[in-house]
Amino acid sequence: MKIKLILMLSVITLVISACDSPTASSKEDKLSLVFATTMDDSGIDKKIKDFFGDKITELSDDSIEIEFYMNGQLGGEREALEQMNMGEIDIGYSVLQAELYFPEYNAISIPFLFEDLDSMREFMDGKVGDEIKEIARESGGIIPMGLHGYGARWTTSNVPFSSIEELKGLKIRMPEIEWWVDVWAELGALPTPIAATEIVSALQTGTVDAQENFLTNIAGRQMWDYQKYLMKTEHIQLFQQWVVSEETWENKLNPEQQEIVSQAIDETLAYADEIVAESNAAFLEEIEANGMEIIYPDQEELREKAQPAIQEIIENELAPGVYEEVQRIIEK
Repeated sequence: MKIKLILMLSVITLVISACDSPTASSKEDKLSLVFATTMDDSGIDKKIKDFFGDKITELSDDSIEIEFYMNGQLGGEREALEQMNMGEIDIGYSVLQAELYFPEYNAISIPFLFEDLDSMREFMDGKVGDEIKEIARESGGIIPMGLHGYGARWTTSNVPFSSIEELKGLKIRMPEIEWWVDVWAELGALPTPIAATEIVSALQTGTVDAQENFLTNIAGRQMWDYQKYLMKTEHIQLFQQWVVSEETWENKLNPEQQEIVSQAIDETLAYADEIVAESNAAFLEEIEANGMEIIYPDQEELREKAQPAIQEIIENELAPGVYEEVQRIIEK
């Protein structure tokens, strides 16, 4: 009798344990995806990161979690893309993939060519964008998923300008991007490639009189301490390309999970548009409140003056048919 009672208690214990086990197994079954970017875990990027993580949790009913590695914790953009090719990083956003895998299709990195982020997205979602996606998968093992922006880049200076004539001879710091240097030289400026970490010292020593950047950096670096004027040149839209590892997409995600990741990215991009617009409006108020004078140059004059350099890039650097697709979009 005692033996039967012991056996019954053992069975009951096993049943109770089995009832409790789904919670434990669900934790084991939760899919963990690694997200990496070189952008800081602050400001706009922190808001974007947090929204994406929450959205993945919501859409997956907490069956997918994201491990975030911000500020280059897993390496620079090149290293991150190499890890993504191997499936060690699952998701991220960056810009270097264009230079590495499809530079001859990278029209969205030419200053004064596209007027806004929407037209850049239309380009990436069109015929040339399809070619880019194919090359990105074949060459880099990545799948482009969409763009988010930070707004246009403006120019700060101690020498005000509102016309091409006033811009001539302006010593301006530029990122080490050849196309950007060529275009600003065409405008009559004297562009000097300088690393971002050396911007302030270059301004303080008079190596340059001006620099260009997006508003979050202009406000974040308190450029009003070094510059008197802010010019709305809006010569290029700053953006990040979201990418997913092809290895992850094909071998780690089932169709339902693919849809969840895709939808989460799409909703995050829409959210980014909202907070970028709000943040940039606040940055402008802060910049003006701290004494910088805002000047509105003739953007059409700048765009027209830049055309010879732009056309040279198009003819010598872009693949056949790319510019025709650009024209189709910008001439609508």
